[in-house]
Amino acid sequence: MNALLKTLFTILLVGCMFGCSNRIVSLKDEIAPKELTDDQKEIVELLLINKQEILFFDYKTQEPYKSAEFWVEIYQEGVLVSRPAGLHRVSNEFEELNGNLAVLITQNPGFQWLFNMNGASHVNSVPIFVDDSLARGYVPLGGPIAIQDGKEIVLYISVFSFPKEGAMLAMYSDLQRYAGHPELIKDYPYVHLIKCKFSK
Repeated sequence: MNALLKTLFTILLVGCMFGCSNRIVSLKDEIAPKELTDDQKEIVELLLINKQEILFFDYKTQEPYKSAEFWVEIYQEGVLVSRPAGLHRVSNEFEELNGNLAVLITQNPGFQWLFNMNGASHVNSVPIFVDDSLARGYVPLGGPIAIQDGKEIVLYISVFSFPKEGAMLAMYSDLQRYAGHPELIKDYPYVHLIKCKFSK
């Protein structure tokens, strides 16, 4: 992933941090997909190239926490084989955590994940390759979800299967059922999960 793309990605994230439409926070502690304005959606579409996806999230807590962690997990037939990328925010003090997260997913041809959280970023240096004969479906988090101390939250799932199983996406609308339950994805050759966890 070249330096120009990282720079553009950072500029877009900063713009969204200050210019995205405000949403009324309904939960005391939550993470939710960020709502973009129509103009921001157009900018995102202009910046993204073929085989790229971008996810934006807001998180806010009223309870004090010491850390927030975001990462990718790679499963092969239900077995965790890698955690290639992620970010971890740690504080010496308990504090309310408010911030923004963006994840850029690039397949060129291997998968890379660029995480950007409040100006800090990380991308996996070695691409993760998947058999390109497999069909792929993915589902991001659709709405706000409550943050609880030490509880893993699934923000995104990408499922790989043989083409005849291409209708499997309907099974994955409730993302949280896959947090800590790899047996539910053991029948698929590969599954990518993006997760987060907040800890006191």
